[in-house]
Amino acid sequence: MNRLKLAAAILAIVCATGAVAAERNQTHFVSQDTQGSQLRAGDVLVADGNGKVGLYRGKQLLVKLHDPEDVVGQRVNASTPLYVTDAEGNAVHGNLNTFKGDLFVSTEAPQIIMINKPMAVERQLHAKSAGAGTQAGTVDMTFHGGTVLTTNKTKAIFWGAWSNPGDIISGVDAFFGGWGGSGMAGDSTEYSGTNGQVTKTSTYLGHVLDTTSPPKRALSVSGAVTEACKITANAPDPSAVYFIYTSTGAGHVSYCAWHSWGTCSNGAPIQVAYMPNITGLAGCDPGSDVTSESEGLAAVINVTSHELSEAITDPRGAGWFDSSNGENGDKCAWSFHNDVSIGGKQWKLQMEWSNNAFDAGTGYANLSGQKGCLQ
Repeated sequence: MNRLKLAAAILAIVCATGAVAAERNQTHFVSQDTQGSQLRAGDVLVADGNGKVGLYRGKQLLVKLHDPEDVVGQRVNASTPLYVTDAEGNAVHGNLNTFKGDLFVSTEAPQIIMINKPMAVERQLHAKSAGAGTQAGTVDMTFHGGTVLTTNKTKAIFWGAWSNPGDIISGVDAFFGGWGGSGMAGDSTEYSGTNGQVTKTSTYLGHVLDTTSPPKRALSVSGAVTEACKITANAPDPSAVYFIYTSTGAGHVSYCAWHSWGTCSNGAPIQVAYMPNITGLAGCDPGSDVTSESEGLAAVINVTSHELSEAITDPRGAGWFDSSNGENGDKCAWSFHNDVSIGGKQWKLQMEWSNNAFDAGTGYANLSGQKGCLQ
């Protein structure tokens, strides 16, 4: 049966019985309304097997949707809700016929890329109990009995086909190469752990290219750890943070990046950070006024700085964070002051939290008006 006849047959069944029969797993019944997406129970999605889907309501073709991962064709449970989103994973509001831009089908609940990264995503990923050991209601971060990175090392892993924009690899190299001794590195030196005091010392171990295909969607913690352990041949530097930059994006998630930790198969501890390709994502764009760098580079360096500061002060989940699980980067997320010079380049970077500055009233305000942020 050709695709035109298939669509006609499906519509005939809908009109006659209100149900939908599936043929070759290419047609599915949308079983529930979804807030914001404008889908209705009874809508029919007809996949063409080439990454496109027609959305029908009764006999009317409302709109053609993108389905590059063949979500409709792969669905086997008709009760699984489907969603219509824009390219960034936001639920689409309004009339689908007049929507400007690309529309996509997803089985994941639509989530707007949030301007403020959710507090301590890495602790959520590790399913640690919220607020354990903290002082409820305190503004300052408190110590949780673990280690910090007194001196740190960084290594960049570029996974996938990294060519566009072309300045990201060189920009990351310059940033990490200039972090040690910088003012931003100095913002964390007031914190200490069971292994000593944080210093400004940082060593860049350079970058490595992994040209294999990265996952199409967000890395899990175990996936990031596996990749970093592979690159280091299960011999990671215990004071290093391995930043994994994927040429693919994270999909429909509510963060721009995260850091975490784990162990290699031989038990060696490792710290990792997941840096998906956020080029072109409005919610992850700091709006830099530095004209010598691409938007993608400005975006990724802004969140790289954020995650590095957090990994230094809370490398393995028992360092410094507040009663809401906010680390030093979270507490000043998307709060900016002046551009910062690191590695011979200017960057627009989120500030980092200082207990000392807040207690003395000498810091800059975060988005909640708390004056504890520094650059």
